[in-house]
Amino acid sequence: MIATFLESYNFAGKTIIPFCTSGSDSIDHSLHIFGEICPDATIAEGLTANNEDDIEPWLQELGMIQ
Repeated sequence: MIATFLESYNFAGKTIIPFCTSGSDSIDHSLHIFGEICPDATIAEGLTANNEDDIEPWLQELGMIQ
């Protein structure tokens, strides 16, 4: 579970860029976990990456690629 991973490391001052694949729920249902467990981290906009065409625009929006 992602909560166990997040609790195992210190993410203070780090940026977390959450993404997932899912056949039923979007990432919006899980984003609160990051803020609750890592309150001193910056949480970027998450992506439910079920469509490959959505990934590059999302990374561009985050400033990860040009």
